[in-house]
Amino acid sequence: MRLFDTHAHLDLPRFGGAEEQRSAAIRAQDAEIAAILIPGMEPRSWPRTVAAANALGAETPSVRFHTAFGVHPHALGDLSQNNDQDLESRLLDALEAGPPSLVAIGECGLDFRRQPGIAAHERQVAVFEAHLRATRRTGLPLLIHCVRAHGVMVERLLAEPSPPALLHAFSGSAEIASRLCGAGHFISFAGSITLPGARRPLRSAAAVPSSQLLIETDSPDQTPFGRRPARNEPAFLIDVAAALASARGVTTEEIAAQTTANACRALGVTLPEADPR
Repeated sequence: MRLFDTHAHLDLPRFGGAEEQRSAAIRAQDAEIAAILIPGMEPRSWPRTVAAANALGAETPSVRFHTAFGVHPHALGDLSQNNDQDLESRLLDALEAGPPSLVAIGECGLDFRRQPGIAAHERQVAVFEAHLRATRRTGLPLLIHCVRAHGVMVERLLAEPSPPALLHAFSGSAEIASRLCGAGHFISFAGSITLPGARRPLRSAAAVPSSQLLIETDSPDQTPFGRRPARNEPAFLIDVAAALASARGVTTEEIAAQTTANACRALGVTLPEADPR
């Protein structure tokens, strides 16, 4: 059984230092994680994202590490709005010069929660639209963060044809999931699907076609319920796969095979043949 973690922030300082990152990568290898995608959060962090992927890939050669560059809506509060107009060209330049591990754009998106440091909705939408133009120009898939903004997100995403996007840690309704899947996009589920009484994510999980399902950990956040209070990490992805299998009435092995194949197709990557031993 091989698993593909389509969203894990192993490069974040709060995940731990280089040694803890290395230990987590080794545990992921032991847990049959075949690939991990590390999304960049904002321009200053993109080199760190690539460095982590390179270092961890060297330590655990049976795990393929991939990267993405984007600007998370939470990062906007720390970035000058004066530079927003240059963001699209800066992103396109970084994508063009990106390393072989670069396979997507993101993490980007919309977060309309009311909390300190969150940028105004209008600014978030403008930056999200810059990412949409970049994905349409490059053909790279988009990693989308969306919280309490699904109506606006769907409107902008579906306004024009776009390469398939990956809806990260999906928290929307089954109806929104079906609409996005109808347009060719992918829905990724994380630790929230393991929570007791998680009715909404379970309904959404049942509504997604098997060919558009993905799984992730969103490490170090969203620790599966049975692993709490531990910090989340890719080795715990099996818990998400098991919860999704239960919701859909299939085996964990089937979910692992399907979501890994889907991730490879969505991101345009291939994995080496599994060791037959």
